[in-house]
Amino acid sequence: MALTTLPTAALANDAVDNTKLDLADNYAFTGTVTGVPSGLTKITSHTLTSTSEFNLNGIFSADYENYLMVCSGLGVTGSTGYFAIRLKNSGGTATTNYVQSGVNWQEGGVSGVQRSEGHWRLNLKSASYAATDSSQTPIVHINIYTPFLAQSTKMDGLTHYRDSGNSQWYTEHMGGHNTNTTSYTDLNFVADNSQNVFTTASKLTVYGYQI
Repeated sequence: MALTTLPTAALANDAVDNTKLDLADNYAFTGTVTGVPSGLTKITSHTLTSTSEFNLNGIFSADYENYLMVCSGLGVTGSTGYFAIRLKNSGGTATTNYVQSGVNWQEGGVSGVQRSEGHWRLNLKSASYAATDSSQTPIVHINIYTPFLAQSTKMDGLTHYRDSGNSQWYTEHMGGHNTNTTSYTDLNFVADNSQNVFTTASKLTVYGYQI
């Protein structure tokens, strides 16, 4: 006759191999789950306050090689402009050796652009229109590759935003790299001309993953 229950005290740790668990039941777990998941793992999420510059500290680590950053809207409130990201660690913010290029789709055609600046822009071709409602804030979807390793950090991404002249919508695919062979743990966000975040739609989440 099959046993349906066993007293807990009768079982040593790891006593049962290949156990079948009914996930509709309730279980109490102790200890720590180890190992790095291969899928997306949420690291941090923020609803941003009105500021011209902010940091996400401690988001890069040895746990994951690569990271996905998703932002539902990172617009500026004043004159037209853009947000940029810079790599950072305990030694300070990296302000050199960024290269970025992209392809832009807009009404009337397709164009390309390349920039070598002190940061990576989140909207590359044009400054974005000053946001007055959530529909006008740029959406951002960026992968950052191997920032914690002491090697060149690379990025690619997709963004969609209203152009600075308020005449059309831009959709861009971009890629870039930083040639520094430095380990970074943080991201610095800064708006040009000391503008502030448009807070109504500015929500940002970072995930870690392995390839």
